[in-house]
Amino acid sequence: MEKYFGIHNHTHYSNIRLLDSINKPKDLIDTAIKLGLSGIAITDHECLSAHMEVNQYAKKIKEKYPDFKIALGNEIYLVDERKPGQKYFHFILIAKDALGHKALRELSSIAWYNIYTDRNMERVPTTKQELVDIMKKYKGHVIATSACLGGELSSLAYNMSIAEEKEDIENAQIFYNKIIDFVKYCLDIFGSD
Repeated sequence: MEKYFGIHNHTHYSNIRLLDSINKPKDLIDTAIKLGLSGIAITDHECLSAHMEVNQYAKKIKEKYPDFKIALGNEIYLVDERKPGQKYFHFILIAKDALGHKALRELSSIAWYNIYTDRNMERVPTTKQELVDIMKKYKGHVIATSACLGGELSSLAYNMSIAEEKEDIENAQIFYNKIIDFVKYCLDIFGSD
């Protein structure tokens, strides 16, 4: 049986802007090992702060657990533009190597440089165009995934299913077309990654 690799995991470093997780990186990794996972990705919310600590711990456990892999990622907020009142879609990026991590750092720096307040919360989104521009320089070095129910793909699929349930064929088709457009956007940027 193939082992599970956890690609969406948060540590207490996700708490920079909001209370999200109480997991300490070392404890999260130890738990993943105890559960028999083949590896784990650390994907805090718009934050790379755990990465140094995780890298140090990875070196420490490498001899005892040589097959256990630790990936470094970021759960960004992906938007069309920076504006108040919108939905901030979740989107996960995972570095495949040092160049991929450099891409994550560039994207995070741009997002934090452009921080603003919306609905009494600091927002640090990445625009879709910024993602395109940065990933052109790092094609093949980052893996992307639609994240969770907070992601654009999940939101569109949910809205499409509600429209279908109501037999609202027109809106179901609109959501379907948006799903196709989003998937094409992702494939254009990341290919099979």
